[in-house]
Amino acid sequence: MSRNGHTITTTRIHIMALDGIVNVNSLFTLALFLGLSWYPTAPDPTATLVTDTSCAASSSIAEDLIAFHVYSFSSFLFSSLIASAVKQTIKRFDNHKDDDSVGSVRSAPLAHVNLAALRAGTLVSGFGSVFGCGFLMMALMDLVQIKLGVLGCGSLHTFAAVIPLVILVPSALGVGSDKGVKFVILHYSNESRKSMQKENQPINLLSFPSAWNHLSFPSKLPSKYLKIALFVKKWPHRSLAGGLERHALTLHLALAKRGHELHIFTTSPSNSSFPRYPMSNLYFHLSKPTAAGYLDQAFVWKQFQTQNSTGKAFDIVHTESVGLLHTRSRNLINLAVSWHGIAYETIHTDIIQELLRNPDEQQSYALTERITKVVEEVRFFPHYAHHVATSDHAGDILRRIYMIPEERVHVILNGVDEDIFKPDPAKGEAFKQKFGVSKSRSLVIGMAGRLVKDKGHPLMFEALRQMFVENGTFRQNTIVLIAGDGPWGARYRDLGANTLVLGPLEQAQLASFYNAIDIFVNPTLRAQGLDHTLLEAMLSGKSVMSTRVASITGSVIVSTEIGYTFSPVVASLKNALYRVWEDGRRVLELKGQASRQRGLQLFTATKMTAAYERLFLCISNDNSKREDYCQYQSPFN
Repeated sequence: MSRNGHTITTTRIHIMALDGIVNVNSLFTLALFLGLSWYPTAPDPTATLVTDTSCAASSSIAEDLIAFHVYSFSSFLFSSLIASAVKQTIKRFDNHKDDDSVGSVRSAPLAHVNLAALRAGTLVSGFGSVFGCGFLMMALMDLVQIKLGVLGCGSLHTFAAVIPLVILVPSALGVGSDKGVKFVILHYSNESRKSMQKENQPINLLSFPSAWNHLSFPSKLPSKYLKIALFVKKWPHRSLAGGLERHALTLHLALAKRGHELHIFTTSPSNSSFPRYPMSNLYFHLSKPTAAGYLDQAFVWKQFQTQNSTGKAFDIVHTESVGLLHTRSRNLINLAVSWHGIAYETIHTDIIQELLRNPDEQQSYALTERITKVVEEVRFFPHYAHHVATSDHAGDILRRIYMIPEERVHVILNGVDEDIFKPDPAKGEAFKQKFGVSKSRSLVIGMAGRLVKDKGHPLMFEALRQMFVENGTFRQNTIVLIAGDGPWGARYRDLGANTLVLGPLEQAQLASFYNAIDIFVNPTLRAQGLDHTLLEAMLSGKSVMSTRVASITGSVIVSTEIGYTFSPVVASLKNALYRVWEDGRRVLELKGQASRQRGLQLFTATKMTAAYERLFLCISNDNSKREDYCQYQSPFN
């Protein structure tokens, strides 16, 4: 159905019908209320046209008139209330239904509407109006008898008024209610069937606009095992790893454990031995890095071609960022690149850095240079067949700003090992005892990572310095644990006993560190990527605080139930820290529980690995073998 060229949706038809019921009922209700108010409670001889006293209506007919008025008034009011409730339910739970795309799940509130309840509510409302009309008809018959004489006297005027009333109203009610019931039942049955068919229809994963972490993929081993090539600038060694390297490690070791054959093309370490893993399906192809520390593209390409022509060809080629340059990737249709930061996001970082620059520091020209970098990326990004964004915000930029076709952009959020990072209060207490954290400290703040400028440590240092000076109670009750190293470690030590710099920690120690703190703070000035430390803290059941940048507020700290955000200025950070202190440990524990729930839903290594595995299977889909890995069927249907 359309009007003025616009489609009228099922939801709008429902609301229009219910609006009609409410409007008509309102008119009848008002009329009945006025009739009850004006009709005299005692018989009035001047209120009748009957001259023969034997034909005058008795007091019982007058009583029936009042009773039927009340019954009719009650029925219409009941019908209106039910219709209004149903209408509000539809408006609340069917919001944004005009958009039938899967992407509407990101903006519309998620809820399950009971169609049977809606159907029953509509029917009950309709029957309320029918009963109201019936009682009103009987009240009018009593009014006719009071005005023109009882039916038993056979007055022509009485029958002339009553006969059309008793024929036309019941006929209309019978036909209307019968057709209405049939329409509602058939309409809802058809809609329910269409809805079920739509829900049961598989989703084309390549066009799925939201993060694949929201989907549930089977945990059983796949029926098809892949030969995967990975290009990564550096393979992580122990605790010395950035976010990109940790992502490569977590993901590809998990894929190897699931039976896939992994060939990793990376640089050889200069000052340490390369780690060994007890897996026969995991192969490393090492090469000497260039002077700038990158992969030697010509050399690794030869290594790749050798392995690609040995035995089975690669099903999937995966590159972490520009591990494999676009000059080599342009002809690989089975390639996926994971972006952990793109130039357009970095513009926000450059703006923040410029605003925080001291007047005596030389002005940076990074913003001007960054625009040129964005243009370069927009030009060469299409040379990669598939793009994986590690945050919702990055996915949106790739589609809108970089103009990559939607079916080639996929959002898979980072994940961390949920078997390592989990709540363990005993480990937390042991950690605090080991490092001499007094039980008198009512707030333990934690930070982790590289202690460098672009991670926001100048900002955090200044905020803490001011707070320790201006508030003695805060200074006495608070301690800051810092896991990591870098230039700002020494400055934090200068703050005294309130800050404890622990140095870099291994994963097991880091898990105990998260359990020892009350809240984890990430003061980063980098607007790109999705920091692993936030996800580790969330899975450990801790509330989190971070700078208000799009990648974090769009994917991680999406509400105040999880944590806190602040603008990258000292005043805003201080306000957030004071708010944490005032909220206290109990509130932080509740936020930590909500934080862990979101972490388990989206940020586990299992979730991330399942999503990447399905993407790789989809890209390598063989239609000749009737493979359908690109189709997603919800396990809950």
